[in-house]
Amino acid sequence: MTPLDKFNIKSVSKKLNGINSKISIANDIPFPCLALLSNYSFDKRFVKILPNGDVQGGFSKMIISLIDFSFVRSLCASCYSIKSPPAYDPPTLFLLILFRYLDRHQNMDKFLEVLRDHDRGRAYRKYAGICRDIPTKGTFSNFKARLGTGLYNEIFHILVDIFQKLQMITFNIIAHDGTLFPTRARYKGCTWFSDKCSCINVSDIVPKVKKQIMYRLNNLNKINLEKAFSIT
Repeated sequence: MTPLDKFNIKSVSKKLNGINSKISIANDIPFPCLALLSNYSFDKRFVKILPNGDVQGGFSKMIISLIDFSFVRSLCASCYSIKSPPAYDPPTLFLLILFRYLDRHQNMDKFLEVLRDHDRGRAYRKYAGICRDIPTKGTFSNFKARLGTGLYNEIFHILVDIFQKLQMITFNIIAHDGTLFPTRARYKGCTWFSDKCSCINVSDIVPKVKKQIMYRLNNLNKINLEKAFSIT
């Protein structure tokens, strides 16, 4: 068996049968909001694997072609009512968030630029069920506020769990030397972490690193660039 055998159609289909049988149970809850600005619907599509192993259309097309995400609508049903103002279909917004991460868009602003583009965003709009109205950055903030942090994270973790079961993502972290200049350093620790590593303290690490970097950039004539510095 080769490392890529876990991604062949037979292997993926077997995992999807178990996943889809579990999430289909959630589709029994009716969604009360009748006026929707988008309308996601599952449509099985042919997935073509290119000679180099890539998926034509990217991972976004593959997941939308193989998994029915309409169960998200039922999980969000309790947060809406028949009197709710027009809203985006919940699967639409979760899928857009997933597309952004899967296709590695730098941030939500950059992704929304692509989404609004007539050509580059066409596939995303089609997969997510958007016909006319394009959500804004505030739409996602309002959506999270409507669901509440607990439910929002619970649903997102369900989606992440699906991708983990398909082995499209892992929770492995690679540690490496991240200094800004050559140090000739040798890393003396584990290079892979699982679960939580109690020996690593990252409290306020971002502002501390920023402070150290800005100090050195502003005092280039006073410091030795070949000398490493530590963050404590």
